Amino acid sequence: MGLGLLVLAGPALADRPYPEQYLLVFEACVTDATADQLMQCVGDAASACMEAEPDGQTTFGMTACMMIEAGFWDDRLNAMWPDVQAAVRADDAAEAGIAEGAFAQRAEALLTAQRAWIAFRDAECALDYALWGAGSMRSIAAASCKLDMTAARVQRLQTLLEPM
Repeated sequence: MGLGLLVLAGPALADRPYPEQYLLVFEACVTDATADQLMQCVGDAASACMEAEPDGQTTFGMTACMMIEAGFWDDRLNAMWPDVQAAVRADDAAEAGIAEGAFAQRAEALLTAQRAWIAFRDAECALDYALWGAGSMRSIAAASCKLDMTAARVQRLQTLLEPM
């Protein structure tokens, strides 16, 4: 699949199919990684894509490659979300009898934080895009922002699944 089709598809990226070789690079790094190790994986799949694709070193290609990897992180976030919710609900249930449940607020706080994070990520990446004005770097900046912020959110949520 050419990168041009991926970028032109825009919102259709949600339909995936990503080039498997880049997914394999991503999965090889993140599959057994702890939260502390996850950030070492950021950019691996995008870099592999930029090196392998004929237009991978163009603005268009770099943007597409970063969006491909951002999609991998987003998929990982969505896949782990039910487990994160279950973990905080279990912690809430364990404390439900203490002080009439006053401390059992994790699930609600998690949902509020996630909704706020989505809005913040989108606004922050829109800012990165806007800061470049008419410059061609704006697409790269926005894609890099989405990749980095989504990976960081996955790392944060992973900490909620690991023992303290």
